[in-house]
Amino acid sequence: MNYSEVKTEFENSPLPSKGITFPKEGSQKADALIYLFNHLGLVVKKKDVERDVFAERKENPKDLQDLRHLSKQNGFNILQGGYDYKGRLLKKGEYVLVGFETSNEFWSFKRRDNSKLDWEPMKKEYDYKCATCGSSEGKPHRYTQKIVVLEQGHMNPEKPMTNENIIPQCSECQTYYKDRAVFDKLGRVINV
Repeated sequence: MNYSEVKTEFENSPLPSKGITFPKEGSQKADALIYLFNHLGLVVKKKDVERDVFAERKENPKDLQDLRHLSKQNGFNILQGGYDYKGRLLKKGEYVLVGFETSNEFWSFKRRDNSKLDWEPMKKEYDYKCATCGSSEGKPHRYTQKIVVLEQGHMNPEKPMTNENIIPQCSECQTYYKDRAVFDKLGRVINV
């Protein structure tokens, strides 16, 4: 199925009423979701999804984080390594889209609601720098030379996103640490 067909299936499901949105056409995230939908209910390996999605996009394969983001951050019912699926314990790097009937059990629209966060004052408090590596927003990152954009980083990814649980982080630090680390208010790792 193509983008519009999968989007139609999504729009006819209960997910939009829960605040879940479908990824933009042409985005890497949309391509990953379409791949999963075309393998609905089948266990797929991350490396196979990466290979096929990037081949379709005519890009060199790279680490595809969209599978994890589509589930816990965007709400799609995608199981991953460590979960039981039909009596089979999924291994690390294995994913399965269960369907569009229910959302991911750990996703909650409220958890990702950042409309009540004092983001601008917080960035100012940190002098518009990444709390973890010190890179300045709007300037080239010292390692990648990409222009730094600050994101709302969870201090503790197991807790809701609140003013007390966010720090500004550059996309490089967000990508490196993912949801594996707990930070203190100064951006230092205090637990993994």
